[in-house]
Amino acid sequence: MKRINRIILLSALLFLVSAILFSEQLTRIGIIDIEKVYSVYFRESRTVMDLQEKQNTILKEIQRIDDQILTLENKKLEAEMRSDQENALKLDREIFDRKQYLEDYKRIKMQQLKKLSENLYQSDEFLDELLEAINFVAESDGFSIVLNNSKQFKQFFFYYTKEVDITDKVIQELMSRAGRSMSQ
Repeated sequence: MKRINRIILLSALLFLVSAILFSEQLTRIGIIDIEKVYSVYFRESRTVMDLQEKQNTILKEIQRIDDQILTLENKKLEAEMRSDQENALKLDREIFDRKQYLEDYKRIKMQQLKKLSENLYQSDEFLDELLEAINFVAESDGFSIVLNNSKQFKQFFFYYTKEVDITDKVIQELMSRAGRSMSQ
């Protein structure tokens, strides 16, 4: 009888311990490299493409003004060769004004581009799209916690396996939402 009681007690204890162990939810931690996500996905996003388009427009305008200045300098040289000092002085003033305008244009437009670029990284649209994709991947793959593996936080990660790095999955999710395929 004692033996049966021990077996029942041991079985009940084993059942209780296993129930406690299996009821514990395992915490899965994911790692993401935000810088990689940006460099792979967001460099091709509409906002980044708009920024690049503005940059190209500004560069074309700078080239157009440079060409105007070059044309004016050639006209001035021709006027000087004909000994037309009055026209040469007029062209010289125009060249000076165009060069001054070009310098101001470059300074102002480069400041505008820099501000647009900085705002891009901090935009709500950028962050919302990124967070949605991270949440989707984390929930789909059962991650409880996702940590950022950016360069400034490298010292916090002494070791992690590739299985917990969800960076590529987040990029794939963003690409599929945008209707693009991932090409690295």
